[in-house]
Amino acid sequence: MRLERLVVERFRNLESLDIEVGSPFVVLSGPNAQGKTNTLEAVHLLATLKPLRGRRVRELVRWGDKEAALAGWVDHRGLTRHYRIDLGPDGRSAKLDGKRADDLQEYFAGVRAITFTPSDERVVSGSPSWRRDWLDRATFTAQPAHLERVRRYRRALDQKSALLRRGRADRSYLEVLDEQLSVLGADLVDRRAAMLTELTPHVQELHERIAGSSARVELNLSTSCKGDTPAERAASFAARLAEVRDREIERGTTLAGPQTDDIRIQLDGHPARTYGSRGQVRSLVLSLKLAELVAAGVRGEVPLFLVDDVSSELDRSRTARLVELLADLGAQVFATTTAPEHLSALPESDTLHFQVDGGVVRPTAS
Repeated sequence: MRLERLVVERFRNLESLDIEVGSPFVVLSGPNAQGKTNTLEAVHLLATLKPLRGRRVRELVRWGDKEAALAGWVDHRGLTRHYRIDLGPDGRSAKLDGKRADDLQEYFAGVRAITFTPSDERVVSGSPSWRRDWLDRATFTAQPAHLERVRRYRRALDQKSALLRRGRADRSYLEVLDEQLSVLGADLVDRRAAMLTELTPHVQELHERIAGSSARVELNLSTSCKGDTPAERAASFAARLAEVRDREIERGTTLAGPQTDDIRIQLDGHPARTYGSRGQVRSLVLSLKLAELVAAGVRGEVPLFLVDDVSSELDRSRTARLVELLADLGAQVFATTTAPEHLSALPESDTLHFQVDGGVVRPTAS
């Protein structure tokens, strides 16, 4: 998939923007706080329907305005489709080819993106929720149907959470909800586990290439849904839910399930979270992100790859290896940097350069 054209109106600090971006590599350069990341966020929002930073729609609309709009034309397998997002007081709405995008699987069939930003270090060093979110995004990127799997589980979990918060929860209703959760949770964990098994060898190979290191990378899922099959996992999860039911009622909150799982990430047998240097963590996180790209590519889909602040996140040698790797993987890449010389290894014939200054995005020579 390739974004051919990007149109932006009243989005963050950006001036009206209408640019052709159909090259394999698109570089956005300029000083800090000028709008490079905001431009990248526009692409991210079109491809994921989520902001890159923050959560409120109000934060995305340019100061002083009430509405903003983004549009993109994406070529996917020879077919160009028109994506549009409108942002306003009532929230966000998405359109595909001029029609409201009610079917998210259809929307994401033609556009997806993987993004690497400075905050992604927390996938390794942060709380378990960062690692769960990474694994669910990786599974979704490879298989968009995973989105509905996650949503079904969260809907059932929200029902149970609401019941527990009321106090004096109806035990019979809790048992019904736990039966549903055991099946939905087992299915979710089974897909996560399969994806992690698929990703691990890709992460190992990518880490060797990016870090120039032969350190052994291990990824293991820590879950309360034990077993090797969905049925075994469901039975195990159901038993665990019965075990903690009294404590959940007493505390008014859920205590077990995929929402508490973690992914243990180790380098040469040591927890990367506590033993990895900052450089090792950066290389590892980038390897995790690129593994998503490879897993999707195996299925014949190559999402967009967005990299924010390349010059601060990677040294020259790692950046050079990354550029070589991205060229091999065949993804369309959008990168922001304050030091475009760090990306000098990009093939000039396949690269578009834009200077971003005061919210204005202008084409420029390399």
